[in-house]
Amino acid sequence: QSTFVTDCGVPSNFDKAFECDNCTMCCNADDDCYPQEETQVQKLGMKGYKEFGVILFACFIALCCMIAFLLYITARRKDIGNSLTSEMETRIKENDMYALSKIGKDSVYSYIVTDKVFG
Repeated sequence: QSTFVTDCGVPSNFDKAFECDNCTMCCNADDDCYPQEETQVQKLGMKGYKEFGVILFACFIALCCMIAFLLYITARRKDIGNSLTSEMETRIKENDMYALSKIGKDSVYSYIVTDKVFG
């Protein structure tokens, strides 16, 4: 197997860089060389890293949307099961008022029963 190395990189020593599709190695004027083979992205059937980045970003956005949707559905399902009837809410308020009357409004424990922040 032969190896062909040419000055087909950028920057080039020439006005126009050579195009060598059959070369195995390309070098530039800075003596930086790189192999002329397909990248992993090109092996997947994409043109380059820009296309890969766009597809990866689109997949990330789609995943975020799916997670948000699943969290929304879960929260709605949870709220449906926890909804209180007006009778139950009335009973809870009555129990709170009864507890507050037994504890005393000046007691420290009254803060546990009431919804008010101050007094």
